Amino acid sequence: MCREERMGKTKAGLVGADMEAAFEVRNLSAFYGRKHPKDSGNIVLRDVNLVIPAGSAVGIIGPNGAGKSTLLRALAGIIPSEGEIYLFGESLAEKKRREIACCCALMSQFFPVGFAYSVRKTVEMARYARGQRGIRDRMVVQRSLEEAGLQELVDRPITELSGGQLQRVFFARALAQETPILLLDEPASSLDLQYQAELAELLIRWKKRQTTLPDGRTVPNTLISVCHDLSLALDLSDDLVLLKDGRVLAAGPGDQVLSRSLLQRVYGMDVPAYMLRREDFWKTLIARET
Repeated sequence: MCREERMGKTKAGLVGADMEAAFEVRNLSAFYGRKHPKDSGNIVLRDVNLVIPAGSAVGIIGPNGAGKSTLLRALAGIIPSEGEIYLFGESLAEKKRREIACCCALMSQFFPVGFAYSVRKTVEMARYARGQRGIRDRMVVQRSLEEAGLQELVDRPITELSGGQLQRVFFARALAQETPILLLDEPASSLDLQYQAELAELLIRWKKRQTTLPDGRTVPNTLISVCHDLSLALDLSDDLVLLKDGRVLAAGPGDQVLSRSLLQRVYGMDVPAYMLRREDFWKTLIARET
């Protein structure tokens, strides 16, 4: 369960880092622009406090501009932030970039395609953080390509792919990074219904696995995904974190966070809970394809 802020009220007084948490976030503010927010940088997140247990599946939701992608990027350590982030009980700020890359893989919603690398070469880049070139690397890359349904595209330059195909390539690269944490930003935004269903099924299977950290600890896999699609967020997640204006408005089980009153407050429209559930749809579609 996420330790939460309810309606902007933060829980304070956390003592010590939680070794069993994938992430522990304390008083996090993140920003773009200058080095410090007080120097008129653009603050996007404000005083966020969360604990995300290892082995959980957390969906980050909210309207445009709420800070969802920024929170993912802060957890990955790639944007300036203030406050504290602990990754498996250790300060993120004290970790090297390669150490972070061995613990969490980020799939952004924006894909760099400046070079005409092949699909296979693009996915192989995920193994660079491991500093190895061997049989296991080739096996992991091949498995990731197969899980993403890219077997027939392995030699195709990524500059020749459709948006949906490109999205699957970078998802395969995140899998090939072989980390216990996946940070996915709109993982199904360019996928058709069939691939959305397959992605949901793959992620559910992936979360049941365990991964060994560089220090030898074996931990359960943790999924953190940003979703505009509230139905997909419910399907993929145990808990939801609802952001608005850079703050955590609510966090906890999806059926509690997605109350009609709260959705009305955030989105300005009435969304009955029964409209959000698509589990039967996914199960029917997956069964049809197997």
